[in-house]
Amino acid sequence: MIETKKINVLHQFDIGDGGRFVLIAGPCAIESEAMTMEVAGTLKEICHELGIHLIFKSSFDKANRTSLKSARGVGMERGLEILQKVKNEFQLPVLTDVHETWQCQPVADVVDVLQIPAFLSRQTDLLIAAAKTGKIVNIKKGQFMAPWDMKNVVDKMLEAGNDKILLCERGSSFGYNNLVVDMTGLVEMRKYGFPIVFDATHSVQKPGGQGNSTGGNREMVPYLMRAALAVGVDAVFAEVHPQPDYAISDGPNQLYLSDVRNILQQAILIDNVTKNLSEKEMVNQPVEKVQLPQNEKQKIKLLLSDIDGVMTDGGMYYSEFGDELKKFHTRDGMGLKILQSKGIKVGIVTSEDNKIAEMRYNKLQLDYLYKGRKNGGKLAAALEICEKEGISLQQTAYIGDDVNCYELLCSVGLAACPADAMELIKSVPGIIQMKAKGGQGCVREFVEYILKNYC
Repeated sequence: MIETKKINVLHQFDIGDGGRFVLIAGPCAIESEAMTMEVAGTLKEICHELGIHLIFKSSFDKANRTSLKSARGVGMERGLEILQKVKNEFQLPVLTDVHETWQCQPVADVVDVLQIPAFLSRQTDLLIAAAKTGKIVNIKKGQFMAPWDMKNVVDKMLEAGNDKILLCERGSSFGYNNLVVDMTGLVEMRKYGFPIVFDATHSVQKPGGQGNSTGGNREMVPYLMRAALAVGVDAVFAEVHPQPDYAISDGPNQLYLSDVRNILQQAILIDNVTKNLSEKEMVNQPVEKVQLPQNEKQKIKLLLSDIDGVMTDGGMYYSEFGDELKKFHTRDGMGLKILQSKGIKVGIVTSEDNKIAEMRYNKLQLDYLYKGRKNGGKLAAALEICEKEGISLQQTAYIGDDVNCYELLCSVGLAACPADAMELIKSVPGIIQMKAKGGQGCVREFVEYILKNYC
């Protein structure tokens, strides 16, 4: 298989060069916040279970409509608000289209991947504006272009200073109201050294096939998807909808959300064979938690800790004046300072928003403090720190004890919990259970483990 550049997404995963395919999926258009959140949440759950990395996709404006009367979506301002909510609540990278040069920067302020629609893939000014944002750009090959025509598109991006390029196949015009996919074109485009995306749902379109709207044949999507994976594509693009027959755009070729799991399970089997993925990668591994062999383990560069139930015993003590008191363990503090002396960054991520956390942070002179971060907010905080430090979650360790720590514990490279953590937390795959309880030196115990095995 022809090698490609690896494109990193938010320090979480790579697209390209022989890894498990990444799924780019979501409803064609943002129709409402409720429907968008429903699809994003369901797709995340499915992909987490199957061990597939997900980029959520939906468009705020469907500018390339067959009829002037066709619905176009919620607009850029509202659409970006909804995509930001998807990012915040589900911790997913997001992708959306841009149609004009002025849209690129405000869209890039929210999304992680910009997409150039197929009809606009030769628009030089649009390509340059997208490139200059510094974001990943997924460029759909025009229905009117040969695979080798994409060389000029790649050159425009590179000359504009951006090599974060994905090349996407979505079918070629073949006569009237019909598209075909030449699988050899996927190989041809791969020769330019960038990851290849296969758009499985737009490839079954019948442009203008219903007179004043586009038709399609979603029954053919799984077959084309499997064929593209047999060629060795790096990502699969698929639009999904809870009720596609009522979608405002591309209903005939969108997949039913309820069918996605079975389709992806079949796709994984093809991907495993094509890319010779290992037995471990072929089982349903949660994608965020990849356990490396001992001789391949990355060094830990960041340790994050919860406070209540970890650095303290979880008790809340009140004075007669109503002051809240907490007890910390001196050895935990010393352990964190030792890590800092080894060049490892140390931070606190807690759901509580009080002065006690700030006082402990200042006392120890730690590197980061994020207060009031509940549930998914803890993962968001960790991702923000990783972005600042230029490291990945796989190089991050976290120790937590309760349900609001679960998502972050499932995401980091090294997870630990006190001996008295909640049973749900003890069930996190690969988590290390300390012998000490919260507030009784469990953080120091975790520090010693890191120093021995990951430094």
